[in-house]
Amino acid sequence: MNEMNYYKELKMNGIKERFQELRRRYNSTILIQAFVRGCLTRLQYKKIQRAAFDETVQQNSYVGHAPDERTLSLLIQRLLFFYSEEEDSSRLVWVSQLLLKQHEQIMVAAERPGDVWAWRLCHLLHMNVAHMAAATQQPNSRESLAVSLRTVEVFTSWETCQRILGEAKASMHLIRLFTYLVKKGYFDQVRCLIDNKVPPLLEPSSHPPTPLAACLFDMITRPLQLIITSPTNSSEFSGLILRGLCQHILAPSLTEPVKLFIIPALADLAYFPFRELLETIKLNACSVPASTWLLFTVLALERKHFVPGQNVGDGLLLIYLQILANLTVNISKVYNGSNTGTKRSGHDTSGDSDDDSGNEMDHEGSNIEELQILEQCMEMLNESSRVQTLLLAVDQSEDPHVLQALCQVCHNLLVAHKFAIHKYKLLYMLAFKPSFLRHLWTAILSVCQTSLFGSATPLLQVISRGIPMSPEDSDRIVPLLAVFCSLFSLLIATLHDSEFYADDNHAGALLTTMPFSLLSLVPLTLTLKEVCLGLVELAFPDSRPSVRDDYRTAVHGRDQPSTVSSQETQMWSHLFKVTVGLVRQLHARDIRRPFCPEGHWISKQVMFPLDKPSDFTLRRHRLRNYRPFQGLRAFTREELEEGPPLSTKEVRTMTILRELPFLVAFQERVLVFQSLVLKDKVEHQGEHSHFLQGPNIQVAVRRNYLYEDAFDRLSPENEPELRLKMRVQLVNVVGMDEAGVDGGGVFREFLSELLKTAFDPNRGFFRLTKDNQLYPNPNVHLLVEDFPRHYFFIGRILGKALYENLLVELPLAEFFLSKLVGRHSDVDVHHLASLDPIMYRNLLFLKSYEGDVTDLGLDFTVLNDELGETRTDELKPGGSNIPVTTSNRIEYIHLMADYKLNKQIRAQCSAFKQGLANVIPLDWLQMFNNKELQVLISGAQIPVDVEDLKQHTNYTGGYASDHPTIRLFWKVVENFTDLQRRQLLKFVTSCSRPPLLGFKELDPPFCIQHAGSIDRLPTASTCMNLLKLPEFAEEVILKDKLLYAIQAGAGFELS
Repeated sequence: MNEMNYYKELKMNGIKERFQELRRRYNSTILIQAFVRGCLTRLQYKKIQRAAFDETVQQNSYVGHAPDERTLSLLIQRLLFFYSEEEDSSRLVWVSQLLLKQHEQIMVAAERPGDVWAWRLCHLLHMNVAHMAAATQQPNSRESLAVSLRTVEVFTSWETCQRILGEAKASMHLIRLFTYLVKKGYFDQVRCLIDNKVPPLLEPSSHPPTPLAACLFDMITRPLQLIITSPTNSSEFSGLILRGLCQHILAPSLTEPVKLFIIPALADLAYFPFRELLETIKLNACSVPASTWLLFTVLALERKHFVPGQNVGDGLLLIYLQILANLTVNISKVYNGSNTGTKRSGHDTSGDSDDDSGNEMDHEGSNIEELQILEQCMEMLNESSRVQTLLLAVDQSEDPHVLQALCQVCHNLLVAHKFAIHKYKLLYMLAFKPSFLRHLWTAILSVCQTSLFGSATPLLQVISRGIPMSPEDSDRIVPLLAVFCSLFSLLIATLHDSEFYADDNHAGALLTTMPFSLLSLVPLTLTLKEVCLGLVELAFPDSRPSVRDDYRTAVHGRDQPSTVSSQETQMWSHLFKVTVGLVRQLHARDIRRPFCPEGHWISKQVMFPLDKPSDFTLRRHRLRNYRPFQGLRAFTREELEEGPPLSTKEVRTMTILRELPFLVAFQERVLVFQSLVLKDKVEHQGEHSHFLQGPNIQVAVRRNYLYEDAFDRLSPENEPELRLKMRVQLVNVVGMDEAGVDGGGVFREFLSELLKTAFDPNRGFFRLTKDNQLYPNPNVHLLVEDFPRHYFFIGRILGKALYENLLVELPLAEFFLSKLVGRHSDVDVHHLASLDPIMYRNLLFLKSYEGDVTDLGLDFTVLNDELGETRTDELKPGGSNIPVTTSNRIEYIHLMADYKLNKQIRAQCSAFKQGLANVIPLDWLQMFNNKELQVLISGAQIPVDVEDLKQHTNYTGGYASDHPTIRLFWKVVENFTDLQRRQLLKFVTSCSRPPLLGFKELDPPFCIQHAGSIDRLPTASTCMNLLKLPEFAEEVILKDKLLYAIQAGAGFELS
């Protein structure tokens, strides 16, 4: 029973729904029919009124005089009702002629309170403007615009209205007219007329090319003139006019007539409301697009309508800079868009390259045009007079908001262009204003975030703690900090050490060039160091990997915005880059001449799992899959096969090791390096290599032809993988194999002697500086034709020494070491002192020379002595004909330094670096600076710690720590000079310097073995770090025998 009731209810519900659907259809049909009947009725009635209009016109033409006011009113009433542009344009022209004849009476009537003529006149003028715009868009249209143009001209003329109505009523009359017209698209229609009626121009000109062009320009300037001259003008009216001007003429894509005629003519206007224009743009940021063309227009109009020195106190400078800041945001988007298009049209074959290819092709033309306009904007921004007046105005202003707006402009330029700091005069002129940099740093420290409890927290501290900020706070601090770091980095790069440290002979230089004293630099560097650490935390936040892009697209669609905009990502990435760059520069100065206290750069926040360093450092090469400030992304199957994703802590620590390695103690970085090498050894040599098994390299070389044999047998063609275990057989002078099985000691001696031979200046591959440090020979091409192969080989051998943890005493020049560990192979003028201190001092003298530089007789050439022959090289094309003057001496200094440091030895250094990277990845070495790399290669220049050696020495063969001979041995060693102790180390371990991390790291450990009777000399097995010491009872005999053994230099033949 219940089931039957249920079906009955369903049936009744279905009947109700069908009935409601039929009712909806019936009501809709009635509405549609009513609408159609209304349209047909109106069309019919319009035909009737149109016929009545024509009949009235015909009757008046028979009479031969103009219709009276009542008839004219009736005609206009009918025209306004049935008017259609396609059918009634001639009727509009006829009525307009009547209006012109009776314009005085109509103007008076329009001003009568409540008179309908006020609305009629507004509507008729709008119809005339629309008629002209429509006529110009019709192809092959020959319809005259004279009547409509004259009608608009007469009824909007200030002089005519003032004569008829008086000044007060004329102003109100015109304001009412233009308010109506602009709301109806007046400027859009005028823009259409200009684009179609102004003839082509060859160059920018403020003079109208034709009378019609002058009339059209007058249509633009009349409402603008009203803003300036009208006593009853309101801010609402000026905002309406200028907003319409921006939306339809200044901000859209600039056509040739607008760019070459309208804008130059507006710039020449004596009464252009420039201030009101800026205020309108600022207040209507949502409705007025911040386009590249609007930036061009503002810069073009600013030349004559904005004098910064005269507008400091009235706030115009602040508004102007804020507008520039808002408009220059678009620069990075345009450049990035063009770069994206270039990449996609080139060799980019990524999976995403085809997604937007259609859009790129559609906008290719407009992007090129916009780029051209943008380049012109940059040229205008770079004009010396503009930059000078702007800087003068900024100096005169004490408003902190002016500094904020100026930094926003500079920040937009820096983010948009990689080399903006060298491209824009505004930037590099600010960089050389020490007072500006000091003022800017003070402002950065004072920017605070107000908390709920009322206390103010500096935003630098917020960044240093890695706490995300709101977009508003980001906009307050990021531009200031990014601009400061960029400008200060540029300044530091141009300062010599004498200027940076304010030496005695440059005591006055501090006041003019260096904005901070050395004492104030210490807290500044500390703050920037903490900011960098905070930025690392912000760059890699604790969050889950994002979902795959294809999944997000399927769920949300392609138009779904990302959580973090690309512009925001670009902003923070740029800040990270420039802040790290400045900190690295300051640290480099501190390395050359310390000004910070010891331990200043070390951060306690960076922690390593030192119990298992190999697990931590194994996957460092995968860091390139992580991009700062872009969140964690989904991983491909291939990436996951390499291992699980790095943790956030690992990514942060690896980023610090790559970008700011000096924040980690040197000993910890050495541990990281050694763990990387150890793990790599296991992969390439295997665990059986210690038992003379597994893959290895077998090489036999003659001791007196060590380099030649090694160069042949260890070439990349014969041994492509040098990281394998190497077994060496040395052949003595008489051709016999030297005694001993290579358990590692022979190889270490071979490697050490090979490197000494390769770096020997007498061989010709390297030369000595004035400080007896080694660097590649610039004239090696005269000695060896295929010299790059030799430098590649020597680089591989040095890499092998680092790989095998073998210390080799090679004093390399600082500038050469900087090339090896630097991300760029070229070094700057500051490194010249390590190559040629005399030339460095001479160039410093030239820079500070106060006399006439031309009297020195220098030109852009350099003399080279090549094996006794003098050759002249030009530092730049035509350099022999370019004298060095006061204006170009800085260029000469940098070109000379670049020639000596980089150009002469570029091929040698490149090949050497490639050979080094063949064994040791360069990013491992980039954890160290140049001085630390020297320590890594040669060991620390520290005395041998006998107590440390004693604590980590093993004994065998009957010896123990309390054996009388052992006690005598340590007493003798304690009385050795440091040179003798090094000779002992050399004798036992084949290296005269102690291990980097102490003797606990010596592998195998230092060991002393009982070697029998007193008649024998002490011997050693360097492969086992084993000293075979006979049992001596007297201290003098032990000392004499030991000194004879360690100073004989007999090598392995002694064993």
